[in-house]
Amino acid sequence: RAIPAFFRAALRDEPLPVHGDGTQTRSLCYVDDEVEGLLRLLRSDTTGPVNIGNPQEVTMLELAEAVQDAVGKHPGVQFLPRPVDDPTVRRPDTSLAESALDWKAEVSLAEGLARTADWFRSALPAA
Repeated sequence: RAIPAFFRAALRDEPLPVHGDGTQTRSLCYVDDEVEGLLRLLRSDTTGPVNIGNPQEVTMLELAEAVQDAVGKHPGVQFLPRPVDDPTVRRPDTSLAESALDWKAEVSLAEGLARTADWFRSALPAA
């Protein structure tokens, strides 16, 4: 939810909505990496839960800044109330995917956001 909201706001040169103080962390995985991990899982004999994701954490404030950098506009952030059920940390343990599937996320946050910015620019109507 944060990625689309951040890109919409940044492309419209509006403050990015940050819930809470922005110190909560998330781990983001670019879709190409996610699909590759899922394909490897489908082709494997591995059973049971396997986390496919990127364990690298980023704070919501760092993410907001990175999205603004990717878009080339820096309208700042607007702090909003943090939902009660919003976790402080969201980070997958991808060790099983790494060992059983020989897989790990390859696309960096900056590269993934640059690709996503290109998509949002083409998908969103001009502000």
